[in-house]
Amino acid sequence: MSAERPKTGSFVLPGDWLGVIEEFSPNEGTYDEGGIIFASHAGIVLIDKVERRVKVIPFESHPFIKKGSLVLGMVVNTGKILSMVDIARIGGKTLSSPYSGVIHVSQISNQFIDKPSDAFKIGDIVKARIIEVRSELIQLSTIGKNLGVVLAFCSKCGSPLDPKSNGVLTCSTCGNKEKRKISIDYGKSKL
Repeated sequence: MSAERPKTGSFVLPGDWLGVIEEFSPNEGTYDEGGIIFASHAGIVLIDKVERRVKVIPFESHPFIKKGSLVLGMVVNTGKILSMVDIARIGGKTLSSPYSGVIHVSQISNQFIDKPSDAFKIGDIVKARIIEVRSELIQLSTIGKNLGVVLAFCSKCGSPLDPKSNGVLTCSTCGNKEKRKISIDYGKSKL
């Protein structure tokens, strides 16, 4: 197998390769298919080299990942109804590897948003609240004045954007204006 085995503490998704039965015996959160061990759900890998076991600990067993917690992450994709976010910080805890979160278009703002790309662009740093934790991913919301984009970059030249009013951001380098769902903490957000 050419894939590199995840290390203890790595985040994995269902179906991710973990090793072979000659090295480890499958344990909680894993399954064996033809002598190859895969993750059965999303979570954190735990490899016990002494007992020669591998298991995956689900999200829910981590107390810092809970409904209501604030997160900081980067928008990595926007679609017709969802934005994908790589979460880098939950509460005050910086993560060693990002978790995946989603923001549904209905959870962006109290005001009507037609599509996520009207509020977020890829590369934006957002502050959001966890509204649901499922084994595969974390559902987020940016509804609220203190939630939303806290740092954005110009789509034309890549320079940081400066906040103006009504969610409009301006590039001081090229003058480009862009609209986002910005947080009142834009440019100064810390969890």
